[in-house]
Amino acid sequence: MGDFLVIRDPLTPADAVIAVSGDGVGERTRAAADLLRQGDARWVILSGSTKGHARGGATAAMMRQALRAGVPADRLLIDDQSDSTLDNARNTARLMRTHGLRRAIVVTSPYHTRRAAWVFRSVFLPQGLQVRVLAVSDSFFRVEQWWTRHRERSLVAREYVKLLGFLVGIR
Repeated sequence: MGDFLVIRDPLTPADAVIAVSGDGVGERTRAAADLLRQGDARWVILSGSTKGHARGGATAAMMRQALRAGVPADRLLIDDQSDSTLDNARNTARLMRTHGLRRAIVVTSPYHTRRAAWVFRSVFLPQGLQVRVLAVSDSFFRVEQWWTRHRERSLVAREYVKLLGFLVGIR
């Protein structure tokens, strides 16, 4: 069940790498910074909200993490108006169009990749934007052992509920 949630798109260079909020530990932002440093993208888009436990909200925390990870401030594009994966997709598509970007890599936690792929593709493809989804490789979530820890069991259960909601049209 845990493995079904993980999408393994082949990595190809893109215009932007998108880190979506929601992991609470910064793994998505660090992975985006790594891809920028490796030359797999020219921009990092941080997509989240002004809400959350962190000072200034989720996106502000992501911005601090990205800068600490070596992402130059002039390579960051910010969306701080997203409260859901669908918002992430819509708002980052808008940012990409505004900046003339066409190809993106979404980095997210392994358990979130399938739904992120479905949601982002439903928004990006009709607009002529390309998207690939990459699971964070150094994640707290272990596909091989998700059932052994309460947090991972809970994440998997919630993710299946959200997938079902997406399939039946709940946005």
